[in-house]
Amino acid sequence: MQIAFPSVKQPTPVQRRLIHAVLSGKDVLLKDKTGSGKSFALLIALLSQMRGSTHNERSGTGAKASSIKSLLLVPHRDLAYQFFYWIECIHRFMTLKQPLASIAQILVRDSSAPLREHLAPIQQTPPQIVIGTPQAVLEAVEADPHALPLDGLSTVVVDEADYLIESVPTLRDKYAMKKMAKKIERHPGPTRLLLNHIYGAPSEDSEGRPRTREKQIDRRRSQTTRKAPQLVMMSATLRNHLRRFLLADSGWFTKGHGTLVKITGDPSAYYPKEVEDSAIEDKAESTVGGTDVKHHVLVIDSSGHAHNIEGAVSASPEQASTALFKEPLKQSQTPETPEDIALREALDEGGILDASNYYALEAVAVAFGVDVPKLALLVLPSNAPVQQRVDVLRAFGINAHPLDVIKDGNGRSHLMQQNFDATDENPTLLVSTLASTRGLDLPQLSHVFILGILDGGVDSYLHVAGRVGRFGRGGKVISVLSERHEVVAKDGKVSARDEPRMMAAMLERMGITAVKYEDVD
Repeated sequence: MQIAFPSVKQPTPVQRRLIHAVLSGKDVLLKDKTGSGKSFALLIALLSQMRGSTHNERSGTGAKASSIKSLLLVPHRDLAYQFFYWIECIHRFMTLKQPLASIAQILVRDSSAPLREHLAPIQQTPPQIVIGTPQAVLEAVEADPHALPLDGLSTVVVDEADYLIESVPTLRDKYAMKKMAKKIERHPGPTRLLLNHIYGAPSEDSEGRPRTREKQIDRRRSQTTRKAPQLVMMSATLRNHLRRFLLADSGWFTKGHGTLVKITGDPSAYYPKEVEDSAIEDKAESTVGGTDVKHHVLVIDSSGHAHNIEGAVSASPEQASTALFKEPLKQSQTPETPEDIALREALDEGGILDASNYYALEAVAVAFGVDVPKLALLVLPSNAPVQQRVDVLRAFGINAHPLDVIKDGNGRSHLMQQNFDATDENPTLLVSTLASTRGLDLPQLSHVFILGILDGGVDSYLHVAGRVGRFGRGGKVISVLSERHEVVAKDGKVSARDEPRMMAAMLERMGITAVKYEDVD
């Protein structure tokens, strides 16, 4: 493993606990800050299982040689391919090699080919590990219960669990909570449906009545032919309401003394000691990765001028090792010329690039050009057209690409790179939305740009910000916001959207203080 990834020297205490728990056949609920190596440690544990008898000991019966042993559920295609890439790298240096297809395969939805084409290789050569998105796996199972040989499953992993499993947050409005709960009951997401299928814990009994916690537990304990697969759930943000559902109401975790291990980034918690629920707190500040990650917020006014958010502080002498900008933000120095307006309108082929978006992208381009040594990431709102934004950035002279880890130039070549201090004459800016960003590990990433306020608020910010600061390194998170403005809804109603105020509230909740950009008013 160290030959494949020289930068990985030794596991952290949390990684040790995770690997130990998985190899011991325990259920695991893990919460640790972004960049702590959860996913990589999980993969090492799954590969190590293949060399031992953990699966058959867990299942109580001899699992079929042709059965899939581990199912790894991830929120998006790129993360699936990242896991597979790691396995591919390790496979090259295996002493006793077996075909890669017998170790791991991917099952995701892909517009270029129907699902059955992705499923055919898995049916022909069932791998030890299937890495897939819940929707693709569920579609395969619903189309044909025997399409995936899951009868020998011994481990199920849900990465980014809080993103994949809907739960009802604690609100002051109890009616709203009940309404949300009923909506989830009527239309459960693919991860819930898939886990209910695997663990035999439906939300309703045969007569359509809600299944109680006791009935769910009794149903699981009554399975005599084969014990339920080990369940591992991980995320940097596991809120109390989700944990309550998982542990008390889902019926997925095995109940009993010593069957469940709860792991956090608390350094005082070291295996085999288990962590109490009270130790897993909703402290957002504990989930921000890295050792010196600075958070900056630029507010773009209607004329395109960039300003620091109100309340931002000057960097301390210890922090200000180098100037963030080698030159002032150009677009804040002069008013927009007729030529600038013509360029903006020419770039707006689809009629969806308004002035505020244009100015925000211009600010990103300037900051990127003067400050990024090799690699940065721009995360857009979920409804933003990625390729159109890429075209605009390229018009500004930026080497921008849509994030796609399948392609070397669009992300794959940057996975698990070891040369952290490398610079590039033509740095790369990868562009994505939140949906295709969670969990990705790009160690050379030094800057993350966030356009606007992302759906999901604090949790989304934490996951995106966590793309920097890998291996304990520093980094910069740069949010680019529009000043307070009016928004017209589809029904014609006009409301005010105050992004700076929203961001200030989020930063306060996370315990983060924005740091001023140098040379910005």
